[in-house]
Amino acid sequence: MNNIGKLLSISAVLALSANVTYAEDLGAVSVFGSQDETQQAGSAHFIGDDEIKKWNYTDPERILSRIPGVYSQTEDGYGLRTNIGMRGVNPLRTSKINTMEDGVLQGPAQYSNFSMYFYPDTGRMEGVEVLKGPAAVGTGPKTTAGTVNWISRTVPTQGTKGHYSFTLGDDGFSRNHAYYGGQLSPSISYVFEVHDYRADGFKSIKGTSNPGDTGFDKTSDLFKIRYTPVGSKWNQYFELSSQNTEETSNETYIGLTTAAFHSDPFQRYGASAADQMDADYHRYIFTHYMEPSSTSRLTTKLYKTRFSRLWAKMGKVYVDPQGNGSGSVSSVSLSALDMQGACGADAGNELRACNIITGTTATAANEYLEMAMGHRDYGMTGIQFVYNKQMGNHDIEIGYRRHKDYRLREDSGFIRKYGLDSNNTLSFKSETGATDGAGELKDTDAESWHIKDIITHGNFTTTLGLRYEDTESNDGTEANPGNSKQDVNDDETMLSAATVYQIQGGAQIFAGYHQGYSPIGAGTSADATPEESDNYEVGLRMSSPDSFIELIAFYVDYENLLESCLIANGCTGNIGDSNNAGKAEIKGIEFQYRLADIFAAPAMKGQSTMKSIKYPLLVSGILQDSEYLTNTDDELNQLGKSIAYVPDFQMYVSLGAETPNWAVTLGAKYHDDTFTNASNTYKTGKAWIFDLHSSMNLPIRVGGVTQAVGFINIDNLLDKTIVASEHNYGKRPNKPQTFMAGVKFDF
Repeated sequence: MNNIGKLLSISAVLALSANVTYAEDLGAVSVFGSQDETQQAGSAHFIGDDEIKKWNYTDPERILSRIPGVYSQTEDGYGLRTNIGMRGVNPLRTSKINTMEDGVLQGPAQYSNFSMYFYPDTGRMEGVEVLKGPAAVGTGPKTTAGTVNWISRTVPTQGTKGHYSFTLGDDGFSRNHAYYGGQLSPSISYVFEVHDYRADGFKSIKGTSNPGDTGFDKTSDLFKIRYTPVGSKWNQYFELSSQNTEETSNETYIGLTTAAFHSDPFQRYGASAADQMDADYHRYIFTHYMEPSSTSRLTTKLYKTRFSRLWAKMGKVYVDPQGNGSGSVSSVSLSALDMQGACGADAGNELRACNIITGTTATAANEYLEMAMGHRDYGMTGIQFVYNKQMGNHDIEIGYRRHKDYRLREDSGFIRKYGLDSNNTLSFKSETGATDGAGELKDTDAESWHIKDIITHGNFTTTLGLRYEDTESNDGTEANPGNSKQDVNDDETMLSAATVYQIQGGAQIFAGYHQGYSPIGAGTSADATPEESDNYEVGLRMSSPDSFIELIAFYVDYENLLESCLIANGCTGNIGDSNNAGKAEIKGIEFQYRLADIFAAPAMKGQSTMKSIKYPLLVSGILQDSEYLTNTDDELNQLGKSIAYVPDFQMYVSLGAETPNWAVTLGAKYHDDTFTNASNTYKTGKAWIFDLHSSMNLPIRVGGVTQAVGFINIDNLLDKTIVASEHNYGKRPNKPQTFMAGVKFDF
């Protein structure tokens, strides 16, 4: 779809409903401070509990589809390895935005190693906030794009609240979600939640006697207990939160050749049969909240996380050039193979390795496939304070965070060897354990301050912000911490300024500027420097009792773009390092239009029989243009090319029919074709992907049930198949049509 076609698509949908209006009931959200999303000097959006339950999604990429300016790179089809970006930043491994839960940084190690190999279990969340632009300076450490803050289940402070839902679907999918909370006494309240979902997967592994499960099992639990002193003049409470997640997923980086993808996009080569990740995550947050006066409040949080994962994945093939089972063997990395051309450009050792991986040649007696055992341990600890004070027409926020995190590799020398026979059956040969104390250890100690002042003056609301980040990192081994790089310091000060002007009739215009920053990962080459950019935006926002429309133009001017070297993007360098990609720029437009009822007024002819039916409409998306402005020593052919993994266009449309007793909603997301490398030789497919959601109230009122709902969901309704991911390991598909049905109860 060219740019003219994209603009025509947007115009057609907006024109269809241009005479109708809508307004959304917006609640208070934590990272927005004292302002809701309609007051921010920038782009801010909130999705609440009712909407999350309505769609029954467990995939964060699908949940965030409706947010303008937020885009994703689908990888496994279930959202286990998230790739989320916004406003021109690379979405790969969600490494360029801030991910938070309850206002606390989440992930393995947000400073030492950005890649989100763990992402919060979004199926259990009560809400999500997305903040972009100048106001995001209050979260950090990355300020170029913005922040996604997931809100976990809150503790009920009055009465009890419970929920249970059960879902079954195609490919062995099942989901159980339950929570219950209440009061143990007038001052002690609690909530407990369990979320479990799993599937057998939608791909099939070639070969006889290979495992058939290409899916996953993931279980999370949450427990919160709150103490609220009765009669406290400070209106304070103390809360302890514990959250644990376990995951086993049979996922692989190995894709398909172009020919194999066209033949059967849902097959997997036998060489990938043993690829699997086991992950374990634990998170604890202690919160104290108090209001020292009627115009001030202080929130203190202490937090600790631990994450461990073992991702066993094929990485190399050791081949015998003669293929006769005797003599020496040579190593060939999978990244060196011509998967795009079905081994056509390979010769010698690379050709034999490619034929083994794709299953056309068996390994000889002395040949083997080497599995890299990606065993990593991560940890984060920290304390943060946020103080808010209203002084006349000033609403001031001051924040401080002391944060430490680390990444420890426990896999030095840890490998497994496999053979592959003529039936494509993968068989275990031997294992070499890790060398004690030799694992790479990276750690970072970070201090950050921020101050925001929201000033109301006449019809203007101006937000001024300042953020300071000071990091000290080390790189070494478990036995000798810091022996490679020690006490590497970096500090940065970022400014932001924005203003909103209130126009009569519920309209607003706003403009803003902020300095973008992203730190380099611990242990990165001394030649790498932090990411820096200048960011500008102007916008128009209009709301009425029945409608909301927002249009924002933005410009990102990178003085230095930072990109991560990951197996996920086919990088062959030092995995985990941050690499300078030079100057770059992104120009774009975000848009959103929401309508409560497209047929609200004037009434449709004959509508008297359908008075109780509402037809809500949502249109949102992003149109952007990205470009590398320089070449680098590592990439000599990127000048003038599109920035890797940044789409030119994304659009989301949903149209529903709702009554008090039933609802049907059709959602559609346009996935644009997107280049996945700097030289723009690999790219994904493009298509509209439709999801259908329907629900009906059930007359069940027993055992304390206050509401019962049956639902049917169909993801990828038209069963459209595209290349969802492509790099030098091959092509991988999106999730096919998936039917799911279930029931849920509130009590």
